[in-house]
Amino acid sequence: MKRFISLILMTLTVIQVFAQKEKNVVYKVAVGDFLYNAPVEQKTKSRAGRVMEEVAEALMTGSAHKQQPQYAPAVRAGVITGLSNVRRFATSEGYALLRSLESGELHEHAFLADGVIPNITTVTKSETKTDSKGKKYTDTNYKAIISVTVNLKDAYDGTINNSHTFNITELDMSWMGSQDGAVDNAISHLEDRIASYYNKQFPLSATILEGATFKKDKQKEVYIDLGDGDGVHKGMQFDVYQIETIAGREAHSQIGRLKIEKTLGDEISLCKVTKGGDKIKSALDDGATLVITSR
Repeated sequence: MKRFISLILMTLTVIQVFAQKEKNVVYKVAVGDFLYNAPVEQKTKSRAGRVMEEVAEALMTGSAHKQQPQYAPAVRAGVITGLSNVRRFATSEGYALLRSLESGELHEHAFLADGVIPNITTVTKSETKTDSKGKKYTDTNYKAIISVTVNLKDAYDGTINNSHTFNITELDMSWMGSQDGAVDNAISHLEDRIASYYNKQFPLSATILEGATFKKDKQKEVYIDLGDGDGVHKGMQFDVYQIETIAGREAHSQIGRLKIEKTLGDEISLCKVTKGGDKIKSALDDGATLVITSR
């Protein structure tokens, strides 16, 4: 009888772990083409016309905007870096994944990422200044503006799962002393923007294993079932939801927030309760169903 009960408990544990892993499944993401698509007006104007327009703009506003298609490969590389920083993505160049698809060995959770780069613009600002010796010189600084549309497609049938345009504008940027530096700065912002967006679109989900410390009627710390193996780290934040069944449907009510204090292994971390300590303790005491998702 004891062996039978142990077998049931082991089976339930395996099912619970499998469900958790499925919930936080890692998607293979193959990056394909990101084609630079210059604005129509830039394509139709002659080179002389564009130069005259840039000169006129510089005279009127003190700055000039210019498309920079030569940076398209660097922007695509930035997209790859951003996607590589998404916790639930395993990102690679598209060709290897496509070969796996053709051979039938493709992981069931896979995306193809491609898109367009409609804008890579540098903004140049030149000012005449006077140094301490009274000598005049021209101080030139740069900003870069980047727009990229990323299409995340199902690797099997090509349907678009998600399409989003990332815009890095002048307001996001600081002036840089070189054109290359300005573009690198904008690409760095693009990488962060991409990672942040898809981490929110594909959050990590977890459960509270048990309460740790509490004070009076407030929970101070809890243990969660995410750890080093899930790519979490100290300082990472989670929202806490209580699940209730209303009219046969699940309702999620946010009741608090957690922050990881330290990871204690591949599948466990200690978290500080930063918000809603009283509600979390009450829910734990009542045996309510709680789930957490990364912010």
